[in-house]
Amino acid sequence: MADDPIGKELETLKADISRLRQDIAHLTEAVRTVAQDKAAETKERAQNRVQEGWEELEAKLDSLLGQGREALEGAQERVSEHPLGSLLTAFSLGFIIGKLMDLGGRR
Repeated sequence: MADDPIGKELETLKADISRLRQDIAHLTEAVRTVAQDKAAETKERAQNRVQEGWEELEAKLDSLLGQGREALEGAQERVSEHPLGSLLTAFSLGFIIGKLMDLGGRR
């Protein structure tokens, strides 16, 4: 009779270990699923941020290109209004820059 309670305890212990293994397997699967979900969410957020950054960059680039076109059109208007003055200004600036470069080369 002394062996019978020990046998029951042993069987109970085996059953508990078996349930523990199943619980650990289920917990591992749950952790894996949560980790995959979180990774997918993080990836989606990162992709959204990158997309928003590109859209913002494109908007700024379009704005700068518009400003550049406006400045170029303004310069073209001024040159066409004053062609002789523009020519003299360009010649003078070229002459001054040439002299400054020549002075820099002599040092």
